[in-house]
Amino acid sequence: MDKNILFGIWVLSAIYCVYKLFKRSKNISLDGVIGYSPGLEVVMVIILGPLLAVIDISLTWIRIYKEAEEARRRSKQQS
Repeated sequence: MDKNILFGIWVLSAIYCVYKLFKRSKNISLDGVIGYSPGLEVVMVIILGPLLAVIDISLTWIRIYKEAEEARRRSKQQS
């Protein structure tokens, strides 16, 4: 593959993971601290961005598929 394509995929997945990190960090409340800053977590997310993106997308797909299967089973039981 072309190096530019790999670099582009890495950048997009790192941006996706940083977005998810900051979205999650807004829900975390530390005692007496205003505005949680992820710090070193951002560095690790940027380095491991592609791996984390693949894992997150896979787990999301599995969760959606599981919910769809449960809904299908419930609809069969009601019929």
